[in-house]
Amino acid sequence: MHLTGFKTIFSILVFIIMCSSVEAQIIAKRDIPADSLVQNVDDFPYFKGGVVAWSRFLQNNLDLSRTVGAMDSVAYARYGSRQTAVLKFIVCEDGSICNIEIENPDKISPEFAKAVLSAMRKSPQWVPAQVKGEPVKTRFKQAVVAVIE
Repeated sequence: MHLTGFKTIFSILVFIIMCSSVEAQIIAKRDIPADSLVQNVDDFPYFKGGVVAWSRFLQNNLDLSRTVGAMDSVAYARYGSRQTAVLKFIVCEDGSICNIEIENPDKISPEFAKAVLSAMRKSPQWVPAQVKGEPVKTRFKQAVVAVIE
């Protein structure tokens, strides 16, 4: 794929980390009391269709054209060609996601941060976490990696 004189290669790395608190950018904020979140779950939430569907969703919804256009020599030096956005969000009992945060906004370009948040706003419902077969609300971490060359 060729965009704005740069060749963009998507490399989507999926990994799961549970709960931690770090300064973050927040969008889609809902007033959800922390004590209503379940931390120890039997089954973690996941994107419907699994890793393959998640990768396809990102390929179809993560628009990196502005990120690529903003990658001059200064941006390459500051953020590198490989950027990893660590997302933290809540997956509710119905699978909806909210309180999306980027935990490492200082380590990624502002354009990449905007692209990732925009894609996450388009996310369909996830399969919620479960405890004893019942859906529960929990916090979830997900990394999104882009390699821009």
